[in-house]
Amino acid sequence: MKREHGGASDRSLLDFSSNVNPLGPPASVRLVLDQGAELIAAYPSPDAREFCAAAAEYHGVPPECVLAGNGAADLIYLVTHLFTGSRARVIVPAFTEYEDALEAAGIPVNRGEADVTFLANPTSPEGRLIPPDKILDEPGSIVADESFMNFAGEEHSLASSAARDPRLIVIRSLTKFYAIPGLRLGYLIAPPETIDRLRRLQPPWSVNALALAAGVVALADHEYAGRTRALVPRLRAELAAGLEALGLEPLPSAANFILCRVPDADLLCRELLEFGIATRNCDSFTDIEKNRFVRFAVRTGPDNKRLLDALREIARTCPVNR
Repeated sequence: MKREHGGASDRSLLDFSSNVNPLGPPASVRLVLDQGAELIAAYPSPDAREFCAAAAEYHGVPPECVLAGNGAADLIYLVTHLFTGSRARVIVPAFTEYEDALEAAGIPVNRGEADVTFLANPTSPEGRLIPPDKILDEPGSIVADESFMNFAGEEHSLASSAARDPRLIVIRSLTKFYAIPGLRLGYLIAPPETIDRLRRLQPPWSVNALALAAGVVALADHEYAGRTRALVPRLRAELAAGLEALGLEPLPSAANFILCRVPDADLLCRELLEFGIATRNCDSFTDIEKNRFVRFAVRTGPDNKRLLDALREIARTCPVNR
């Protein structure tokens, strides 16, 4: 890993740097993990067939259009091997792994004309939704990372289009929405010909049995998904309103995090650590103004209140706005 990511290593901290579902993992997933001893006693399916079928059913696409991976980052690195000898463009600001994966594959990244465009929708760290038709207007091939799309709403997804469009690959993650970052599970959707090419590049047993079993039940847990889509927008709006009341500048977001412009991101993150709160200085994101942006995950109501109370205390002696 070349650059810093979210997720506090100190478990005693209240972690606003890791943007996972505030509900925690679904009960259905916890139940599967309780059977872990049985699941790890045998090899997982080498092609993750049952999980790919579950993801295909979720999106209404053929199973042969789905490929499982060890998280979205794993799939990003895998996909770059399709574009050796090409020129790439990354829509910025962006998650660092696109640029790092392309660099590892020897693919030059530029801001002008390109053969393939990598982007996130919703964007990260902004949480901004890009209209699907605008994405499809990009020339050449398109790799769309929809890791946070579950929070924004499937009506904005290009997953079904990717199953039949040879220019398009859509990457999805279960890490954020289902709060299972430690299991590492994601998948991509593309036409069968693209899936076949990628499968030949991917080692067998790329995803462990625990993750695959958890993914099958998670995708079928519609009650959990419904609760999340009702809860997160409300918590996000309350947190954004609280940040605005303190004079901060939260950007509109369709995801489970809020990006804020601040006078001194490094100082603010250090001050919050004194209150036992970890946040994300966004300096490591590609092409973002340095030391001016902090990202806050959307957490539970009491957690969000603790953050706002800490910011209010900090504001007495340290400027948090403009």
